[in-house]
Amino acid sequence: MKKLLLSFLLLPFLSQAQIVTIDSVKAPARRPALQKMRSQKLYSYSLGVKAFSYEELPQILNQVNNNNFQREYVTGFIFKFNDNQISYRVTGNFFSDDVAFRNDCEECEEAKGKLRDNSLRLGFEKNMVYGTVQPYFGFDLGYRRNSFRGSSSNASSLNYTNPYDVKTQKNGFSISPMVGIKFNVIDHITLAAESSLDLLYSYEKQERSFKDGNHTRTVNNYKKWEFLLRPIGLLSLQYNFAEQY
Repeated sequence: MKKLLLSFLLLPFLSQAQIVTIDSVKAPARRPALQKMRSQKLYSYSLGVKAFSYEELPQILNQVNNNNFQREYVTGFIFKFNDNQISYRVTGNFFSDDVAFRNDCEECEEAKGKLRDNSLRLGFEKNMVYGTVQPYFGFDLGYRRNSFRGSSSNASSLNYTNPYDVKTQKNGFSISPMVGIKFNVIDHITLAAESSLDLLYSYEKQERSFKDGNHTRTVNNYKKWEFLLRPIGLLSLQYNFAEQY
């Protein structure tokens, strides 16, 4: 009986001793990778400018050179909502330039005029790793409007056609998978470069007004798919703000 009573009396002290022993065990050191990850600052939002791109534009009329790659400088923006390693993004592009090209064949007519190419995309990007340099992949869905207004003239007397004024307009839906890499230069500042492929399905209207005595006017409508390469689809400078704690 005494032994049983003694056991009950000593039980709280024995338990406390065990707790002290457990608490006194040294916790393992944090892994360097985890420490580096937690030292990298996180931001809720990013706002940037599309500084440069080199991409293939939609075909105009029966343009001979289908590889219609164009350099664009400071033509768009990017806005992102960042959620850890996933960012939801909105990108816009607004391009306008004077162009000239051969239509139908190299010896056929030459067309000159003003080209406008505008697009708005919604999508996401996911970082593959976390750190100063971050490879990523993503996907965009978008709306694209491409228009051309100009005129044609004969390139050779062997292929004579009446000159005409022309207006074209494409309204389309695009699907754009992409890969890229980001470099966090300093706090708040990020450089990003990405490549992508545009799958564009568009409805096109072509209107020609011939410069003949009858002032003949023709209108044609087309629906088609185009696969447009974007080797440098986006080279951007981004400012990150609203630091996460």
